[in-house]
Amino acid sequence: MQNVVKFTAFAVALGVAGCASTDTTKMIEDSQRAATAANDLANQALKTAAEASRKADAAMSAARAAQQCCDDTKEGMNRSFEKSMRK
Repeated sequence: MQNVVKFTAFAVALGVAGCASTDTTKMIEDSQRAATAANDLANQALKTAAEASRKADAAMSAARAAQQCCDDTKEGMNRSFEKSMRK
């Protein structure tokens, strides 16, 4: 009878350990999936940021070109005005 009790206790302990092991494995797998998903999102964010930076650089270049055009036009108008005032 004592052996049956010991065997039963041992079987219950193994069963609990087996469940804990299965739960732990599932938690590790879930954590790995979450980490992979987070890494994928971070990589996508980096790509989006790089694209935004390229577009901002292009916009800055266009703004500088527009400012230069404006400055050139202003300078030309000032020269014309000064020329007309000298006459």
